[in-house]
Order: sequence, then C-alpha cells, then structure tokens
Amino acid sequence: MYIYKTFLSAILTFVIFFGCKKQEINQQTTSSGNQNFSWKEVVSFSDIPDFPIKGFIGDKEIKIEYVNFEKWRGSGDNTFYFSSKKPQQNCGAVVNDTAFRLTRANKDFNEQEFIKESFSTAIAGFGADFHIYIGEESKDFNVPWNCALKIISMDDKKVKGKIIMCFKDNKKSWIAGSFEAIICEY
Repeated sequence: MYIYKTFLSAILTFVIFFGCKKQEINQQTTSSGNQNFSWKEVVSFSDIPDFPIKGFIGDKEIKIEYVNFEKWRGSGDNTFYFSSKKPQQNCGAVVNDTAFRLTRANKDFNEQEFIKESFSTAIAGFGADFHIYIGEESKDFNVPWNCALKIISMDDKKVKGKIIMCFKDNKKSWIAGSFEAIICEY
C-alpha cells in the first residue's frame, strides 16, 4: 500500500510539474511581441507587429510577394516598394500589381528609425502612396498617411526591417510587418 501511494504521488507530481511548465512555455510564445495589428490613426514603434509583411485594402488582404529598395542615382530618391506580384527578374518591372510605396526624396534611408505618427504630421522629403489595378487601369491613392519604420540592417544587397503604414482612405488601407528587401540601383 505504501509503494502504491508513493507511486501515485510521484505520477501526480510529474503531471503537475510538466503541465505547468508547458502552460508557462505556451504563455511565453504567445505573449512575446505584437501579433495583431489593425488600422490606426496614430502609430508608434511598439505597434509594429511580429509577422511577415502583409497589407489590407478594406477587408481584403494583399499578400506581399516582392519587396525592393530602389536607389535612384539621378534624383537621389530612395523608395521601399511592397508589391503583390514578383517581376520576371529581380529589379525588373512589376505589372498589374497592388503596391505600397514609401519614398524619401534626395536622401538615403540609413540604419535607423523613421516615424510619422499621425496623418496630420508633415515631414518634408517623405511621401507614401499605394495603387491597385482595375482591369488594365492603375488607380493611385495619394492620401494622408502615417508610418513607423525600423531598418534593422542594410548591406549592399538587402535591407531588413519592420514597418507600419496606414492610409486615410475610405477603406482604411494599411501595410505592416517585417520584411527583407532586395536593393535595386537605377
């Protein structure tokens, strides 16, 4: 009888210990980082979600297939381009896509953070827009926007970062998440 009680106590202790440990591990993996995001009028770096880049126009998700960082030698402009389609070759033309764009005119994006917290904030030299295709026609949206961008690393070939951009259009469009962009020099 004593052996039986000892055996049951050991099993009960084992189940409780490992059951609690499993619950603790599950809480750690689900609570670390921001897993959710929805359109916001004001953004901050803490709002950047921990998922791969995706976009929404209204309730329609836009799957981002291609991200590049365009460095324009003549104008000095730099543009992050987030597209729903891949070109035939890297840095090639993308046709009939839905795309979000963030541009800095006449200057480089460096390994740093950039924030435009609200739609009403004005920052000279920066612009953002998006476009969609309806049949063969492109429809551009140049509306107020906000953005939080973290460039994590940048070398000669790639830029890794995280972003949120929300647009003040009637569908409350946005793009958010982590990305890796190839560098294209034109």
